[in-house]
Amino acid sequence: MSIRNRILFFAVLVTAIPSLSMGLLLQNMLQTTLEEKVKQKFADSAQIMEQEISLWLKKRVYDLTVFSNASIVSEAVTAYLKTSEERVDDSKKRCPNIKILETYLSTLQHQFKGYVRIFVLSRTGSVIVASENGGGDRPFPFPDDYIEQISDKQWFKGNAYIDSRDKSPLILIGVPLFLNQLYEYETLLAIEVRLTGLMPLLDPVKFGDSGDWTYESLVDIKTGRQFLYGRGAKKVLNEIYPAPSGDSQTLREYTNSMNERLMGLVVPFRELEWGLFIAENYEKAFSGLIHARRRNIIIICCFGVLMGIAAYLLTRQIMLPLSALTRGAERVADGDLDVRLPVRRNDEIGFATTVFNEMVANLKLSQTKLEQLATTDPLTGLNNRKRVMSILGDHYKYYRRYKTEFSVLMLDVDHFKDVNDTYGHQAGDMVLKQVAELFNENLRNVDSAGRYGGEEFLVILAESGGDESIQAAERIRKAVANHVVIYEDQEIQVRISVGIGQIHKQDGDEQQILRRADMALYRAKNEGRNRVVYLADDDDQ
Repeated sequence: MSIRNRILFFAVLVTAIPSLSMGLLLQNMLQTTLEEKVKQKFADSAQIMEQEISLWLKKRVYDLTVFSNASIVSEAVTAYLKTSEERVDDSKKRCPNIKILETYLSTLQHQFKGYVRIFVLSRTGSVIVASENGGGDRPFPFPDDYIEQISDKQWFKGNAYIDSRDKSPLILIGVPLFLNQLYEYETLLAIEVRLTGLMPLLDPVKFGDSGDWTYESLVDIKTGRQFLYGRGAKKVLNEIYPAPSGDSQTLREYTNSMNERLMGLVVPFRELEWGLFIAENYEKAFSGLIHARRRNIIIICCFGVLMGIAAYLLTRQIMLPLSALTRGAERVADGDLDVRLPVRRNDEIGFATTVFNEMVANLKLSQTKLEQLATTDPLTGLNNRKRVMSILGDHYKYYRRYKTEFSVLMLDVDHFKDVNDTYGHQAGDMVLKQVAELFNENLRNVDSAGRYGGEEFLVILAESGGDESIQAAERIRKAVANHVVIYEDQEIQVRISVGIGQIHKQDGDEQQILRRADMALYRAKNEGRNRVVYLADDDDQ
């Protein structure tokens, strides 16, 4: 990332972080406030709903109480209870009051359209008599805690269940039949009533909502199952399981099968084992939050653009001289050390430009020294082994392209170990230095000499065949043989052996000519040293 981009990024960051932090804080505060507002709205609706449902249930209980006080009911039940339990079926046939009671219950059922069946039940929940055409043989859930319910509120209700015929929700409501002044009961009067009569209560319009985005349903708190839906709510809420989290009322987010995002809350009723599940379209419930978020984003973007423009104008004042420094650095990186930048400012950037110019000048001087150190043998001043091998490779490539012949001399100082053992290593170093000087004196400018290793040297004779290379080798050998090295008033006489290899067209690389020169040197040593051996071909060994 460039400095300009960093400054721009920093300016936008300095603007964005506080703005985002403040925006998130405000958004969280607004969301909390809206959630509390929606939650309170739902709770108020649930409270009203519970009051309405309680009134509805009490109306059903009142009807049952009126029915139970009818003399026809008490007489028929009393007569039934006097009949032996072992002959229940026969007693029904013999007791005319039971038939009359059945007719009475059927009449009541026809008068109250919401009542599906009216029963007289035993304490165990078995049917003693039922209204006609009510499907008395169909099972219904009888509450296990009906005794506790009667003791508490003088009536009982069962759990909501679904009618297998038309899939409508039903509920069983009953009261005890007190046949004496001791308020003891052996039978119950119960009705099976459709809960669809509660559907108008689930209309959001009833509570001041348009109803377009709000959906309500009644929920069994124990199972979390929805059993009655308000207008248009079944399609939206059918596949949602609104299980409440313990006793706490938590506003949750739901997604239905139509990928509609909802915010819902289950509000348990205080006196019933039901609850009201209210869900509202997320965008409607939090429309203020969504608008505030969009507004914050726009404000942050505007601040970011303004800060970006200011940062751009500032960076322009800095980046022009820095760009010149960058281009100069690129030229230096490409190997151009002749760069010199004009100094036009008397500030930090001007100082940096001056330092840059001095640095490039010193770098050029250092590069010259490093190149010399990297390619020169420090003792003899000749090319080091890496450099002379590189020159050999260049000659080989040139030969392959232009067929220009060249030869290689491999030279070795004879009995150099004896010189070190007799006169010391400093004397040996002096011998190597003076031998290297003799090479330079007896070679052409186009030739190259280098120290191959220890007392071995490598000479590359450019554009030379066999005769020329032999003459050059003899010239060097004689020069060394005629030279006397003086070390601490002692005369040291040295000789060299020379092996010659010439490039051949069948050579696959430069190592083959080097190998021939090495084998020629080996033969020169074996044949008595202080001589030149020319190896025309690998087979000559």
